[in-house]
Amino acid sequence: MRGRADLAHRALPLALAIGGALACGGGRETLAPSSPEAAVRTFMNAVRVNSLSTMGELWGSSRGPARSYMPADELEQRLIVIRTYLDHESFEILEPQSAVPRAANQRIVEVRLTRKGCRPVVPFTLIPYKGGWLISNIDIAAAGNPARSCPQAPGQSLEEPGA
Repeated sequence: MRGRADLAHRALPLALAIGGALACGGGRETLAPSSPEAAVRTFMNAVRVNSLSTMGELWGSSRGPARSYMPADELEQRLIVIRTYLDHESFEILEPQSAVPRAANQRIVEVRLTRKGCRPVVPFTLIPYKGGWLISNIDIAAAGNPARSCPQAPGQSLEEPGA
């Protein structure tokens, strides 16, 4: 009887460690999307539904997804900023797979956002990672300030035509 209790007592820490690792996603390896467009499309859909965890799996560097190496609080802050700038009613992928000058292994995918009457084009830079693609850079400045109205196009007047 004592042997069973002793075995259970020794197995408990191991069971807790395994359970904790599974609950926290420890060791979980997700596959990067197979094309740059798929990575951007999945990321933009995650932005739309406010899925920071999916965004953290698709955004990263040559080290892998940001969620695998960035402190959780820093990652969350960065993703909230990205999500705020990329919030949209709809999006359209414009130019998939144009090569980045002097970086043949990178791709730029341009996305036209539709947001509050604005239609900015935002370039995403993607890098290959383990047979798939990760978003390594997003030019959020191109999205414009989400708290302001659309910038006026050059030569456009605020007055009504014929006034």
